This record gives sequence, structure tokens and C-alpha cells, in this order.
Amino acid sequence: MNAPLQPKLLSAFLHSNEIARLRDPDLNAARGLPASIYTDYDFFALEQKHLFPDVWVGIGFDIDVPLAGDAVPLEVGGLPLILCRDNEDRIQVLHNVCRHRATLVLESEKSGLKHFKCPYHGWVYDLDGRLLATPFWDGTSSAKRCPVAADSASLVPVRSGVWNHIVFVNLSGMASSLETYLADMQNELGHFDLESMELAHTESWEFDANWKLVMENWEVYHHVWVHQGVFDQMSEEVDMQTGNPCTDMIASNNCLMLRPNDFRKTSARPSSGLLPSMPHKKDAKDINKRSSIANAILPNVTASMGVVEFAPAVYTPIAPDKTLAKMAWFVPQGILGFEKYQPEVDKILERWLGPDRSITGRRGIRAQDHHCMELQQKARNSPVADDVRFSRTWESNVRYFQDWLVKRLEIAKA
Repeated sequence: MNAPLQPKLLSAFLHSNEIARLRDPDLNAARGLPASIYTDYDFFALEQKHLFPDVWVGIGFDIDVPLAGDAVPLEVGGLPLILCRDNEDRIQVLHNVCRHRATLVLESEKSGLKHFKCPYHGWVYDLDGRLLATPFWDGTSSAKRCPVAADSASLVPVRSGVWNHIVFVNLSGMASSLETYLADMQNELGHFDLESMELAHTESWEFDANWKLVMENWEVYHHVWVHQGVFDQMSEEVDMQTGNPCTDMIASNNCLMLRPNDFRKTSARPSSGLLPSMPHKKDAKDINKRSSIANAILPNVTASMGVVEFAPAVYTPIAPDKTLAKMAWFVPQGILGFEKYQPEVDKILERWLGPDRSITGRRGIRAQDHHCMELQQKARNSPVADDVRFSRTWESNVRYFQDWLVKRLEIAKA
């Protein structure tokens, strides 16, 4: 009898000398992860099994289910889940698996639900997952002769939490609290009242690149070349006399940040025009502090800040060469619904998405970034792509993310 196949671990993909080269103290001498880490289906499976379940990952936004009874089926790490708002107006995340014969309970996005009903045998669950009915389980309509205990057969909840409209889950249930996981990000942005902001727009794009390339974009070295029409002068990104960047590249625990510093002569964010600025919490004591304008919460969430807008995005891996971007834009209260403000809101969205708000238009920050990531993905089919290097001046965050990934996969066990 053949022995069962053992799942591959990190050592099957990275040699110890490659890891040592990645961690070279001299960033200019270090080398990045080999191309196969971005193209290999087995490595993609390793991430799905040993990375995403053990950390907090973004799955969407609270506004995906704005009203009680709204529910959306989705997948995280290959697992079918339900994101819903229950009858008590609470965000819930549940395993989308009936406890009878393991059938998907929710097939498509729904609104106004009072309960979930399995399409196979009609088992009924409350919106918080509690088992309500097992019709004709024992041959009677109420199944009271041989009842199924709800505490053993309800839908299984997923550990979840919401931070500034972004819904996170921890599939294994073993990560530190969400508050602890996001402590550095909260310290950076906690003086803003992001929760009070209102949804202005959402957009979802699929693009042909590995999810990791999004996190590796957390530097400003690319701005002038990639974001023409948005960032047009290198003097806005580097002090021409000293060679020092005008942005501090900061990496801390599970976060990457880009924070303007004293070398910046012009604002990194355009004027808000007629619109009110980002709201602050009433008890905030440090509202004048310099905050990061672009943030990444590892492994798959970004949280960018404008003068007016909060622009989070969740990146869901689909395949080694395909990623889904779920994007949202929130603005302060008192803007939406007023005709005089709409042209200013449109300018904000055009800056991010281009005039046609399309990934194929290649205009706007997001479309330009995603296009460049697709170019990187294509290049990683070449053996030449195994020799990737970092700039000590600009790219410490890139190496930090790659090492963050490796450290979490080093402890994985079959």
C-alpha cells in the first residue's frame, strides 16, 4: 500500500542559502525570492494551507452586507464562507457548510433573508448560524421524535472582526486578537474617525498577477514611472541635494507604511477643494501628527488615505497568477447626495481609477499599479527573474514583506 502524500513545506521551495541571501544585512547585497514563489501552484497551495488560516486576513467590507438579512458567499483559502449581517445587526462570518451532509447553504448573494435554508434537505439556520429546523428528519414535519441538538449541528462560526469597515477573519482561531494584530496600524491612524465615514464607491477587479506583488508595491521609487499624470516629478519623491526620499518607508509587525517626512516640499495628497477634510475623533490628542498616507496590513489588505477619502482594498488570491481586488472609497459625512460636491468626489475617484474607472484604461493609481504587477508576473516565467535585488534607499519594505512571509512559513508543519 502506498504511503499517503505529504504536503510540501517551505524547504521544498527555498534552500537555506536563498533565505540567507534574502536576509543579508546589507540590503543592496540581498536578493529577493525566486520567481517560482510567484508562479508555482504547489507554493500557492502551501500559502493557502499554512499562511492565510493562521493570520488575520481581509475578506471584504461591512458595507457588503449593509442591512440585516444581507448575506454574501465567498471563499478564503479555498474554504467556502458566508459573510452576513444577522437579525441583531451584527456582522457574522460562518462556514458555508450544512451540518447534515456538507452542502453549501448559501449559493449566491441575497438580501432580506430571515434565515438560511440548505437547498439539499431543507435544514434551516438562523442568521447567526443556530440550527432552527430539520424538517422530516425522523419522518415528521417537526422532527420532535428524534431532534437534532442545535449545539452540535449549527453552522460553524469563523473568528472575525471589523476594523474601520474592513472585515477580517482568522480561520485557525489561533492568531492573537485582532486588536493586537492591528495595534501598529491603529496607533498610526487611530486619531482619524474612519468608522463614521460613508461609502462613496466600490469596485472589484481581477488582474493577472500574484497577490504578493501588491504587498511588494509598498515603496515610492516607482511613482514617477508608473503613475504618470499623478506623480510627475522626481523632486516630489526625493530631496535632490541629499538623495534622501521624501517618504519614510516603515515596516512594523504586520504593517507597512509610507509616511511623508520633512524633506517633502509639496503635499503628497491633492487639495480637498470644497470638501471637508478627514474627520478626527473628538478625544484625539494628536490630530496634527504626520500620518502614513499609504498602508498595508499583511497579508492582503491596503488602507490608503487622502485628504478627504479613506481608500481600503482587500486582495484575494485566486491562483498563482490571478488576484481579485475588492476596493472601496469612504468620504466624510455631509458630502454624498449634494450636487455641488459630486464633481469633487468624481475627481477623487478619477485619480484612483481613471476617467473610465476601468482596469483596462491604465489611468488612475490602481489601474497603473495592477498593470505593472501583471508585467512583473509575466517576467517571472523567465529564469532571469530569480535575480531580484533591492535598493537600500527605497525598498526596505519590500524585503521586510518577503521575510515576513518566509518566517511564517518556516514554522509550518505537515
